[in-house]
Amino acid sequence: MAPSTPDRPRHVAAYYEQCEIDYRLFWDLDHSLAMHMGHWDSTTCTLRDALARQNRLLAELGRISIADHVLDAGCGVGGSAIFLARTARARVTGVTLSRHQAMTARAHARRLGVAHDTDFLVMDYANTGFANGTFDVFWALESACYATDVYALAQEAFRVTRPGGRLVVADGFAMDHPRDAASERILQRWMRGWALTSLATVDQFGRALALSGFGQVLFHDCTPNILSSSWRLYGHSLYGLPFGRFAELLRLRSRVQTGNIVGARAQRAVLRRGLACYGVFTARKPLSPVASPSP
Repeated sequence: MAPSTPDRPRHVAAYYEQCEIDYRLFWDLDHSLAMHMGHWDSTTCTLRDALARQNRLLAELGRISIADHVLDAGCGVGGSAIFLARTARARVTGVTLSRHQAMTARAHARRLGVAHDTDFLVMDYANTGFANGTFDVFWALESACYATDVYALAQEAFRVTRPGGRLVVADGFAMDHPRDAASERILQRWMRGWALTSLATVDQFGRALALSGFGQVLFHDCTPNILSSSWRLYGHSLYGLPFGRFAELLRLRSRVQTGNIVGARAQRAVLRRGLACYGVFTARKPLSPVASPSP
């Protein structure tokens, strides 16, 4: 299990920094700047299409426009922030635990001509230090799963969002039902491989948003829309895992990188057994002040 100590931010950053090469080789990172599953529907034919479609879908659900200042919580190498700046002409501030990712994101933004509309900072999205009501939209694409306390994340999202602002979160969520020992082992193998310490259920995450003060909390189940990506990851793992283990023995790859491939193999079984689902939460901060009860 990945650590839940003060070293946790460093562990997550190390995972993404060490595994960036895999995203570059197998997940179109250099072009799409994306480290997410993508969204497959009737408009998509390729992985590149699906990765772009995911950004478009969330932008539509969040109703993001030129008038908005967006917080991209867990921004990676800047793909979503740059997409929003280029297509919606929104102003976007991205935060990440990785200094390397922040530097890479700034370089991409300069290259693609949106440096003036974007900013990338090294910061914990659950404890940002931004002033109350700084942002119109709180956006988290496959980053909320790394929160060690979903209530703390939801409360910070509520605090930094202005009255009337929106939230859009796309991620994987655990299914809330009993698991046998084999299923638990599979779930933990996937989570360890992808540097996850815990995974909220849909009910837990929705409750955290509501308790923090958000209204109009809705969940959109998009599990069928990631299955093509799930199969693709599984296929890569079939030949990648033997190579990765051999390369680790030769000290050409790290244990973290091997774990990433193990996670890519295990995620298929997780979905097949119904141990997790994938979906999008949307919510709105009320215009008038409301109490924020403790969980």
